[in-house]
Amino acid sequence: MRTLIQTLYRLMDKGPLRALSLILALWLAGCVIWQPTRFAARTSDLAIWHGMLLIWAVCTGVIHGTGFRPQRLRWQALFSPLPAMLVLIVGIFWFYH
Repeated sequence: MRTLIQTLYRLMDKGPLRALSLILALWLAGCVIWQPTRFAARTSDLAIWHGMLLIWAVCTGVIHGTGFRPQRLRWQALFSPLPAMLVLIVGIFWFYH
């Protein structure tokens, strides 16, 4: 498991992917700021855990996009950029759909 996490993080540690991660994170954060009622649990179809997942994805996208590299394996696993980018893409798609 250790080598899988480290390999995945190393593959995503490229300049263009970092830029894409930061752009997607800021884009989704802007969508949340622009229309918060679309993401609120009481006024939309999203549950509370969806909001927590979106917050995690935005935080992970900003961490990865700004060039911060976690050294410990547990932080690399928690802030893994690939699942975060997938959540960011789905969140942006859901906002415009």
